[in-house]
Amino acid sequence: MSPGDLILRGTLKQKIFNFIKGINYMKQTTKFYAIFTVALLILGGKSFAQDNDQPLLVVSQNMVSMSDVGKVNKMGDSIFVPILKELVDEGLLYSFGNFNHSWGDEWNVNYWYTAKDMASFDKFWDEYVSRVNKRHPGAFGSVVKYFQAHKDNIYTIRGQYPVPPQK
Repeated sequence: MSPGDLILRGTLKQKIFNFIKGINYMKQTTKFYAIFTVALLILGGKSFAQDNDQPLLVVSQNMVSMSDVGKVNKMGDSIFVPILKELVDEGLLYSFGNFNHSWGDEWNVNYWYTAKDMASFDKFWDEYVSRVNKRHPGAFGSVVKYFQAHKDNIYTIRGQYPVPPQK
């Protein structure tokens, strides 16, 4: 083996060592950011959401095969909408709605809810789930089987016209 081979191998060995070291650093950095993000969401987000008196818009988006959209809408209209109307009339929720896209991305069956704040939404959601499960056991499972994917987003409403009734 020539001295040049030893230098090349040493350099290659050093490059591999530095590469692995970099991966370990990235893993540590990624872990740190993951822990930081989770802590922020759990501690900071929850505190902000519960202490903030601005109304919320909660959007539940679902990917449904186009051939099943009608079935999902029919189930929603017959099972969920009557209970949601009751909860609005009782003041547990400001409003709700369902929208399907005519053109756009794959999130084609969507629901929205507006509430006074996060604490109010939590109270509403607990009551909503309880009533649906009591009156229509298995209804959530029956509709969710049509969801290819699902995601929820919670937004703070900065402005709205007209302003919802203050209860």
